[in-house]
Parts: sequence; C-alpha cells; structure tokens
Amino acid sequence: MMHRLYTSDHTGEIIHPEFLILRYPPRWKYNILRALDYFQVAGHPWDERMSDAIGVLTDKRREDGRWALQSRLAGKTHFNMETGGQPSRWITLMALRVLKAYGAEAGTV
Repeated sequence: MMHRLYTSDHTGEIIHPEFLILRYPPRWKYNILRALDYFQVAGHPWDERMSDAIGVLTDKRREDGRWALQSRLAGKTHFNMETGGQPSRWITLMALRVLKAYGAEAGTV
C-alpha cells in the first residue's frame, strides 16, 4: 500500500505505465483495477492510500458510465469475448464493485 497501488514511494512517479491499463482477462499482469478488486473481494476496509488509484479508475469511465477494454494480452484464447477500445462488461463490473465498496469514502460516488 505504500506505493498507493501504482506509484513509487520514493519519487511518486508511476512505477510502470501498464499498471494503469485496464485489461480483461488480466492473466498474469498487474493493474490498479485488479488490485482494487482484490481488496474489495477480500473485504479489506477503506484505506486512504487507495484514493489515487480510484481517481485514475473514475477518470477512465466513459460518458455512458462504462469502462473500455484498453488492451488485450497476446496468447491463445478459445474465443474473443470483447473488442479492444469498446465498452467492456467485465471491466465495468469490476469497476462498479470497487466503487460500490470504496467510492463513497473516496468521494467518487
């Protein structure tokens, strides 16, 4: 948590730009939505250090209230569930769960 989920605790810079890219399925890659969703599933209480990541998440919300699939990882899939750049049901579901759990505390709801 000292990294506020994506920034260096020494410089405050973004550790890796890919931490801010919303993907589904995330497979082996870390991103802020995956981390925030983990905390809400685990029942972790609100922590002020989540606020920056929630701010990034809410900034990525489209005008229609959904979130887009920003990128897909290479690899074998049985079928494509969603199209890159288009609204994503899975990312939107995860983001709404996070905001339901922590949005009021972060001042985003």
